[in-house]
Amino acid sequence: MQKALQIAGARSVITSLWKVPDEATKELMLDFYRRVWVEKQPKWKALWEAKRRLREARDERGDPKYTLRDWAAWVLTGEPD
Repeated sequence: MQKALQIAGARSVITSLWKVPDEATKELMLDFYRRVWVEKQPKWKALWEAKRRLREARDERGDPKYTLRDWAAWVLTGEPD
């Protein structure tokens, strides 16, 4: 999929290596795009920080809200800036 998107003209692509639950995907993408569009962070850093935020998220009991499979699947290919 990454290759097809880049052949079609995408300069950068974020894809997952496996199926990720919708809620985790939504949280990661909202945070990622806020960091890129509002904070003007480079894409590589925005993805890194969005993944870190999911890793550190806790529920009301203080337990991890997301698991490794929820954040580790996401990869950025193409132009990192």
